[in-house]
Amino acid sequence: MAKTFLLGTLGLALLVASAAPGRAGDLVADAVMPLLDGTALAGGLLPQPVEAEKATTAQDTAATMLVPFEQSAGAFTLSGEDAVATFTFRLDGPQVSAGGVLNLAYINAVSVLPDTAKVDVEVNGREIGSFAIAAPNGTLTQTIAVAPEYLRAGRNVVQVRARQHHRVDCSLDATYELWTKLDPALSGFATGVAAPFTDFDSLLAVRRNAAQRTEVRVVVPGASGAEALNEVAPVLQALVLFLNRDDVTVSVADRPGTGPGIDLVMAMDRSGAGVLSGLGLSAAPRGLSVQAGASPDRAAVVMRAAGLGDVNAAVLAAVKGPMADGLKSGIFEKGRGVITVDAGERRTLREAGYQTRVFSGRLSRTEFAVEMPADFYPAEYATLDLRLSAATSPGLDQTAQLLVRVNDKVVKSYPFRNRAGEQFDGKRIELPLRAFRPGANRVELLAELPIAADAACRPEERDDGKPRFILLDTTAIEVPALARVGRLPDLAALAGKAYPYGGGKAFDLVIDRADHQSVGAGLTMLSRLALSARAPLNARIAIGAPAEGTGRDALVVASQNDFAELGTADKAAFPTTDDIGASVADLLKPDTLVTASVSGAATGNETADLLQAFHDSTAGGEDALSFGDRAQRWLAAATNSFGRWLNYEGEDATRLSPHDKGSLVTLSQMRSPDGLATWTVIKADAPRDVEAGVNRLVEPAVWRDLQGGTAAIETAGLALVSLPAADRYIADLSDRSPGNLRRVAAAWFSDNFQIYVLLVLACLGAFAVWLGLMVPKKGVRSDR
Repeated sequence: MAKTFLLGTLGLALLVASAAPGRAGDLVADAVMPLLDGTALAGGLLPQPVEAEKATTAQDTAATMLVPFEQSAGAFTLSGEDAVATFTFRLDGPQVSAGGVLNLAYINAVSVLPDTAKVDVEVNGREIGSFAIAAPNGTLTQTIAVAPEYLRAGRNVVQVRARQHHRVDCSLDATYELWTKLDPALSGFATGVAAPFTDFDSLLAVRRNAAQRTEVRVVVPGASGAEALNEVAPVLQALVLFLNRDDVTVSVADRPGTGPGIDLVMAMDRSGAGVLSGLGLSAAPRGLSVQAGASPDRAAVVMRAAGLGDVNAAVLAAVKGPMADGLKSGIFEKGRGVITVDAGERRTLREAGYQTRVFSGRLSRTEFAVEMPADFYPAEYATLDLRLSAATSPGLDQTAQLLVRVNDKVVKSYPFRNRAGEQFDGKRIELPLRAFRPGANRVELLAELPIAADAACRPEERDDGKPRFILLDTTAIEVPALARVGRLPDLAALAGKAYPYGGGKAFDLVIDRADHQSVGAGLTMLSRLALSARAPLNARIAIGAPAEGTGRDALVVASQNDFAELGTADKAAFPTTDDIGASVADLLKPDTLVTASVSGAATGNETADLLQAFHDSTAGGEDALSFGDRAQRWLAAATNSFGRWLNYEGEDATRLSPHDKGSLVTLSQMRSPDGLATWTVIKADAPRDVEAGVNRLVEPAVWRDLQGGTAAIETAGLALVSLPAADRYIADLSDRSPGNLRRVAAAWFSDNFQIYVLLVLACLGAFAVWLGLMVPKKGVRSDR
């Protein structure tokens, strides 16, 4: 049955998230003066601190219930001289009325100067306290009492601002040694009022497991067949979108899990009533409901339905009803450090949640994310403009400058030349479109602000009352007309916008084996893609091999032939985790003997490697090469170097062979064999490896770095290694207007500059030939 609810769910979700942000209209001069005069503004600017409660150890607060922050572990580090982190936590009515204590467990770098370092804390936009940063030797928990009037039912927002300075080094590079890291397991809101898992909103307070991951276990009785998995998919995606956590891992089993997490119990009528009674959930109503789990820190989401039609109806009813507020305040909430843009739009930093702050240190760092369209073609045909609204103070060194870093690469610098101070009212700074990519892009504005006094490096003489820089929230980015064409393979578009599987497009999720580990890996990837698309995906799950000739795109989860002897009939009875010998631990063990052989059984990759080694060993030196060979080598090297420069790649770009022996798992995109569709293939040597590899791939820090045509997780260090796409093809060209076709052509020529140069030379040559043929015929005319 077609999943017609998906488009309805998407439309509803977009309707729920339709609240538009206010426009920023403040002028630079109006905002600068109160800040420089010392006037406190909302958002923690020049705060009047309230002293925090005394520091406690983790054991002192263990007796109370700790409501965790919803953000994943990567958001808990505050680095640099002035850093801000935003967290959210959920409370119900009784918990708000009782008030509580905010626990911030942290450790800081030894290089942080304790005399001046401090943390300021706000809850829901109101200052609640501050404390000194003084935990270089171990984790210390600071507690700040929060009265009920500071809280609200639902999601509460905590803003933590750390201002810290170096003990002995006043250089700009030393600011990167400054950090304060919160412990996600020990930080949160401590309350004496327990909140059992009884509704969907209560799921927002579920804790993470020991690995700091949000565990969702799908409980499916019997074999994990395609019918059962297609019933799981809509419920799982709705749940993950509601949680809005980017660290979810999905496992599959026939019984609930233990410890913190969520059990998604599929109780279909064909399984009988014994499934729920055996789990103690016989009181669960029909449809989708939330029940208490086997332990206080575990929840159960129960689906009771007759078939896929009932499942779709129940999910749609939940999205329209009890899930609506959570979706609106979660995944569709604006101003959480992300700016979503499209062609011709202007967006301000205020829309990303940035608040104007004055800065008195040496290196100001402002970070936000820019989400580009999924079919955006990055190339040198236009620029994305940064409209800078800021001011610098007098006395800056002549080396002061603003650096713009996109996806960890510096793409623009703008010097602050006026030592008497400058004010920028929408100063245009052009950023190359090639530096961006489809989906999410990390943008950092780095203001280097040295002064002469920094050379003396006397921390005791530091004057934080005299700011050096202010960046206004009216700073904006302006997006030009974009070339719109879907080019694949592109793992950045996959990770950023779930392209080409988003937008309600039907595709197949094909899992080659129906064992719990392979199925868990497939559902984990499906959940992460739904989160990237901010909408449920229209996936049809199948067990076996992808079908050719259908024209449907496919996401394929495949393990190789380690257990092929089980045969197709027994795939559902795959060995358990304890029975599998080919584990990650086994792969980590070094070989005691490494041999090489040449045989008829050698693979194509091995043969190519041996031939390349032969050519390398027999190749002559530079002196033995002819002039033509030298020129050819030089031209190839120059072309490769220029191509790396165009794409902001370093000289040490890593290369790998598709799924070589050092890879735990590989992720690659390719055309289907019939050329009608796109396949994204996740491949590993064994089901346990594909599960471990996918869990590593979807980690936030790894997922955001996916790019190119192939990515691999190394077995030894679990590091991500990417391989650029050798050849790309056009998967979609929905905009066929002359303007878009012109931009696509310009983008293609900028990528293939050699052809552009040859065309220019050919045109010049043709003109020269024409000129040579025509001019002699136009001699001086004489009358006789």
